[in-house]
Amino acid sequence: MFKRAINQELMRNNNKAQILRCVKAKQVVSKRELAEELGLSTTTVSTFIRELEQENLIQNSGTARSTGGRRSLLYQLNPDYCYTLGLDLQVDRIVGVILDFKGDIRAEKEIPFREQDEWKVVPLLKSFITDLLTEHEIPWPKLGGIGIGVPGVLSNEAESIDFAPNLGWKNVDLPAMLALDKPVYLENEANAGALGEVVFGLGQNVAHLAYISVGMGIGCGLIIDHKLFAGHLRNAGEFGHMTVEPEGFPCRCGNKGCWEVYASNSAALRMYTERTNNDRITFLEFLHRCHENDPHATEVLQTVTTYLGLGIASVINGLNPEMVIIGGEITNVKSLIFNSLLREIKERTLEKSFAGVRLEFSQLGNKAAALGMGTIVLEKIVNALP
Repeated sequence: MFKRAINQELMRNNNKAQILRCVKAKQVVSKRELAEELGLSTTTVSTFIRELEQENLIQNSGTARSTGGRRSLLYQLNPDYCYTLGLDLQVDRIVGVILDFKGDIRAEKEIPFREQDEWKVVPLLKSFITDLLTEHEIPWPKLGGIGIGVPGVLSNEAESIDFAPNLGWKNVDLPAMLALDKPVYLENEANAGALGEVVFGLGQNVAHLAYISVGMGIGCGLIIDHKLFAGHLRNAGEFGHMTVEPEGFPCRCGNKGCWEVYASNSAALRMYTERTNNDRITFLEFLHRCHENDPHATEVLQTVTTYLGLGIASVINGLNPEMVIIGGEITNVKSLIFNSLLREIKERTLEKSFAGVRLEFSQLGNKAAALGMGTIVLEKIVNALP
């Protein structure tokens, strides 16, 4: 009898959770649509809809168009139930977005920083979180959780950062250092960027996707069969550290000749400095000079484009993705590099793989990873609800 009661309670909670997830997926839906989608009776759906409304998880969203009879009430998630904060901790800046419970963007913010020591970055992160919530009048109790995309390798449980070479971090327990009374989740920034593209960007409905995050380093987030692929030890996608020049320049990972040493923002700035002795230029200033046809900048950009194409060709040959999306500030010079990049990729890929892939530049600006992290936290909140 006791076991039967437990099974009934589990089934009841499962039905309620299914209805909530279906409302989330459909965005706006009627009771009848929910019943048909989930194979439940309208009475069961009505009972749980009433409970979810009382818990402020969902709300009425008007009525459906009349089909001759009584118009059906429509329901959606209550956007104000809670909020999630997605952060992208880059090598030289923090990018943040706030999502409401429906997954809509409510706020965004970005700040640069110079000193990469974790003991200085953590206080900056805490101030950033507080300031962003305050500026947009999001009460702390309404914050459901925080997700942080980091440019490095995470522990097997994704609870700490094992190694972030471009930050110079090893064995950093970021959630513990932040010491916030909210759940803090970590993910590799390229993985987060891939999820951001799938939910908000050009990767919607794409089954096999490679997201190439080009920053001070290079990361690659992989979507395979509509799911994020993390690998055996959560270390998949580290294509930035594949060797493209066996006797090349040293990389901060300890190897030499890595892809990111030749195709990243830092690679472009190094090459430009070698030609001009100007070591104070930022990457955005470098891109501006490319648009102005500065001969040194143009020459460097072409070299970076060649190496970028070489690496992307290897990703395509190895994984056969449906789409490759390039993200980062390099998207600001898409018009200058697209044709030469595509030509480089075509020359180095198998004919069938090249014919089946779309090359795109992200339209999410600098926000793909932050959006992905906000989405990850939102999914965890929904999945944890009874």
